[in-house]
Amino acid sequence: MAFSLADHWMWDHWIARRADQYHLFFLRASKALHNPDRRHWRASIGHAVSSDARNWTLLPDALVHSDGPAFDDQATWTGSAVVKDDGTIRLFYTGISRREGGMVQRVGWADSQDGVTFTRACAEPVEADGRWYEKWNPSYPWDEPWRDPYVFQHEGRWHMLVTARRAGVDRLHAGVIGHAVSDDLDHWEVLEPLTEPSQFGQLEVSQSRFVDGKHLLVFSCGRDMQAAACDGTVWVAEGEGPLGPWDVDNARYVEPTHLYAGQVFDMADGQWAFTGFDDGEDGVFRGVIPDPLPWNEVQLSQAPAR
Repeated sequence: MAFSLADHWMWDHWIARRADQYHLFFLRASKALHNPDRRHWRASIGHAVSSDARNWTLLPDALVHSDGPAFDDQATWTGSAVVKDDGTIRLFYTGISRREGGMVQRVGWADSQDGVTFTRACAEPVEADGRWYEKWNPSYPWDEPWRDPYVFQHEGRWHMLVTARRAGVDRLHAGVIGHAVSDDLDHWEVLEPLTEPSQFGQLEVSQSRFVDGKHLLVFSCGRDMQAAACDGTVWVAEGEGPLGPWDVDNARYVEPTHLYAGQVFDMADGQWAFTGFDDGEDGVFRGVIPDPLPWNEVQLSQAPAR
């Protein structure tokens, strides 16, 4: 089975558990665009709920692009959700702006009291710090990556992991996990990256998870952004703690390999599950969200990334 929409493509998604409900947030774009390759520039964030993470009830979209001028007036991209102690939800997301032609990515957030309606609550978005991270140069044909915020609490502080690129490194090796910290979820300080450049040009939709006694960094990297391309696109690296260091050079990829933007999440029964959008075993993008797989049934490649 899969969760699908007749009139929209769906791709990157993430799941948060609030009381006895799972909240699914996902990128969506209208099929009226005709070509799915155009979806990124028209993405909004859809929302659905479920009692079992399989049968979903569609809710109103969580977010669409802002009225301009704003950092997110072109599209809203991937993020994560934090359920606070009072039951309210803070949704972190990536925004791109028409002003820079969508080439600069920044992180913002929105809050929901009732778990349905989200209101932007970000005074200033979080953006890449040029001391460590590559900034956009209009003379070059590539973007300024600062996207896919994954937010979690560790030892009394909030931490944000971000898809970023190390300044001064060639693009197929420059992918790093960007890092920012906060004491209140509203004010963020950008710090140096948590990983070093490796054989990955990007570490997308990352998560830090403690699963079966192991600290894991889960991330995705398409074949076209790997220094030594292989079949894998969702990767798992073991580490020493929630903030690493992780052994990215010996990361192993997840099988099946047709899923992308992989996410690991905890089920209400204490088990872990794996989800990712269907990128097409035959190379055809389907724009659907398959049912999650039990994590203990997911296979990791025997050979490391290098």
